[in-house]
Amino acid sequence: MTNVKKIEDAETDASYRALDADEKAHLHLWASATPAQRLAWLEEAMQLAAKSGALSPDGRKL
Repeated sequence: MTNVKKIEDAETDASYRALDADEKAHLHLWASATPAQRLAWLEEAMQLAAKSGALSPDGRKL
């Protein structure tokens, strides 16, 4: 049995809610990013992960 919720359940389930203004703005900003901007973000995240010790210097998980 799966934990998939029916659409009808979303109306009464508190975990489903409308996005607030900040969340909508963040989603819009993310969706409007160009592929180059997304790649730059990913490269920065990978560098941060490597510096923090979450990745090895060659990019593999530790």
